[in-house]
Amino acid sequence: MENRKFTIGYGGIEWDICEKNWEYHDKKSDNNLNNLNRIDDNGKISYIFGILPVFDEDLSYKKLNEICDFEVLESGHKFSGTFIDALEYIKANFKG
Repeated sequence: MENRKFTIGYGGIEWDICEKNWEYHDKKSDNNLNNLNRIDDNGKISYIFGILPVFDEDLSYKKLNEICDFEVLESGHKFSGTFIDALEYIKANFKG
């Protein structure tokens, strides 16, 4: 099965990890994550948003361990990894 594809955006203060072709209006919140977030109809992470530095998430939370393909909009950098990897990338590279 092909990995789901996400973009990582940064607006100077806020950052987001967004599933490509994601639409905000019909998604539910997943309260197990510290950051503002949404899950799709299958209960998988589809959008994570923050205006503060990345919080330390619970590494045992299974939804964070899905392998996905990420593309950083600002630089075009691409990598495959987990949401934890994407959050670590944001923490290391986006300074507010």
